[in-house]
Amino acid sequence: MKAKLLLPRDNYSGNLLWMKADLLGKETLLTQSLREIVALGYWASPFPEGDGVTFNDNGDGKSGQQVLADFVVAFPWLDVAMGESGDSNLELADLEAEATITCTVIVPLERVFFEEPFELGPFRFVCQRDLDEKPHDRLADWDGDYLQFDTELKYQDLLRVNRAIVHNDVVISKCLALAEHALDVIRFCFSSFDRPEFTPNPAGQLDDGTYVVEIIPHGRTHLKPLNLKGISRPMSASNNWLGPEIDGNDFHAREFLVAMLGGQSDELALSVKAALRACRQSFYSLGEESKFLNLVFALDGLVYPKKHWTGWLHHTYVAALVSHGNLARFKSVLVRYSELYADVRNPLVHKGKDFYELAQEPAQCCQDLYGFIIDVVELIADLRLTTVEELNAQAKQWLATPAFKSCYEEEIQRISGHRGEQVKFPIW
Repeated sequence: MKAKLLLPRDNYSGNLLWMKADLLGKETLLTQSLREIVALGYWASPFPEGDGVTFNDNGDGKSGQQVLADFVVAFPWLDVAMGESGDSNLELADLEAEATITCTVIVPLERVFFEEPFELGPFRFVCQRDLDEKPHDRLADWDGDYLQFDTELKYQDLLRVNRAIVHNDVVISKCLALAEHALDVIRFCFSSFDRPEFTPNPAGQLDDGTYVVEIIPHGRTHLKPLNLKGISRPMSASNNWLGPEIDGNDFHAREFLVAMLGGQSDELALSVKAALRACRQSFYSLGEESKFLNLVFALDGLVYPKKHWTGWLHHTYVAALVSHGNLARFKSVLVRYSELYADVRNPLVHKGKDFYELAQEPAQCCQDLYGFIIDVVELIADLRLTTVEELNAQAKQWLATPAFKSCYEEEIQRISGHRGEQVKFPIW
């Protein structure tokens, strides 16, 4: 069992430190060792958290090597080595490489409005103080809207906080990444590309470009609540308007999305999680071309077409899922999706075009693709699909019907003729 020794200095007592989990079952050994170290002329007391001992040598003026030798004798069940940093938290961080600690995390929300608290799975959205009917229940120092959730953070990372900016950024970035998954659901339900003013700011981002998180550790630990602020993301985007107004109960596919936030990890739940993250990145991208292409990739990642499903096989597959089996909707989606691919996606990817060179409005193109993503997520939720195989099978079931076959052959014939292309019908 490894332990680190920090010598007394100035007005600070010395510390003997070890992993808290390693003490389990060794409490009797600790009691005996404390008696022995006191008998050697030291004052010593165990930490209430169970991860070490604080001590001093009562002014005997012993050398560091003498102190180390005394502790090696008094604590034979420990592998005692001299600490190098002079900082007990950093020494503990080296020892506690794998340990985690449960924390409540609080992340401010800007450019969003709601009038009462609500919950989405493990995430609680708390409205600004002047609207909060129970302000005495607020855990945050923050007076505005905020997001609150419990999570496991690495003890090692928390011990290193405020030792260097990079250490703070590690903790801030993880908290923000978790908070963004909850905001992904908000964006999914209330944001759009044709009305970008209804997009909230990234989680934790303030108007001055800094990011803030509050962390409240649970359990027996010497760590105090932390209030971290920093520029953990040098580049970001901000809403210059008001953001969305949220109704805490008005959500598309609420039950499914709450389960996803709560840790549902089937194949399609994870695909939806990844797709919503990609949509988030499109919302905050400053380039119209990158917004659009990222949405193309997001939709493909969500529906997961087989590798050989290219061309009209690909387009009819996507349109079938987006349509939820409605023939009229299938026809309109197939026409628009093939147009977005041939007249927008392909020129951007293969010909180096910019949107200003295309006869398409970028916001509408992005919104149409985003609408397709929303439709597929709602299909997965409505039919309670969990695997890609189930998604593939559902599309093929619709596409194999005579009505769908007649519809897509008619549209492919018309579109191919208009483009001067050879007609190639997919075989489902």
